[in-house]
Amino acid sequence: MPITRRRALAGVGALLASASHAQASVDVFDGFAGTRVHFADVDAGRALLMADDEWMRATSEFQRRAVMGSATPVTLDAFRRWNGDSVHPWTDELRARWRRALERLAPSFGSLRIPLPAEVLLIASNGQESARAPYTRAHGVVLPGPVVSPGYSDPMLMAHELWHVAARHAPALATRLYAEMGFEPIAELQFPSQWAGVRIANPDAPSNRHAMRVAIEGRRAWVTPVLVAMRTELQADETFFSVMEPRLLEVVPGANGAPSLAAQRQDGQPLWHPLDGPHEYLRRLGGNTGYVIHHEEAMADNVALLVTGQRARNPELLARIKTALAASR
Repeated sequence: MPITRRRALAGVGALLASASHAQASVDVFDGFAGTRVHFADVDAGRALLMADDEWMRATSEFQRRAVMGSATPVTLDAFRRWNGDSVHPWTDELRARWRRALERLAPSFGSLRIPLPAEVLLIASNGQESARAPYTRAHGVVLPGPVVSPGYSDPMLMAHELWHVAARHAPALATRLYAEMGFEPIAELQFPSQWAGVRIANPDAPSNRHAMRVAIEGRRAWVTPVLVAMRTELQADETFFSVMEPRLLEVVPGANGAPSLAAQRQDGQPLWHPLDGPHEYLRRLGGNTGYVIHHEEAMADNVALLVTGQRARNPELLARIKTALAASR
């Protein structure tokens, strides 16, 4: 049969359609019930990382300057562009690496019924916007370059980050799980103005809507963890992680629609305590992780331990988390 122009064009079209379908299959993981995980293209990744979301609005001028390595003030628009410019295409090697992690996690996420949104984006980054640390924004998980996270296997790291997405998607469930570590909901904290210039906002947990009631200095007080910079000048080899200090801020929970406020010392400065001070903060977090700068980070590690089936120093806490997940439906 002679090859006509129409047949030739039809053949080319079929080949292109087949290639497009194959690429779509590579770029999407659908092993989570009700959720499609996309290996985001550059445009989709840029749109998410440049979004004017809760974290972007919470960043201080110091944090923006430290992230960009700038000695002069950085505008919010310039910071947005810096975040967007960090996105790059997925390589076949990295896509295959994280697909293996997803395949390992999907059955456990399903059996534990951890809720994820209908779409999750995995975004490849060069790490310039995060000191090469993985993190989340909205429904996206950002993985900088060839991620190296000491103490975390790929499935453990992915489970940790996916929990952040799940917690954002299902905040009522997150609140029930935080209660297993002693945290109760409060009106959102109005970050103390005295520390506004040195605030370091965590993209995984940019706000404080939960607090723990602890015994300290012979009294009971509400505390919640916040991040600030110990100093605002960085040496040549330092990042914002080098100067980041977690503090337990005493708070006065808001009532009748008012925000929660920082308790103050007599000199007008916010009243705070070290995380390892003479109180029960660390004990009530359960002891399964050293990532205790925020209850959301501690919970993400506990969920990751549960999902991956790793041994924990406090298996009772994991059992309570598992029960709370099952009871949430």
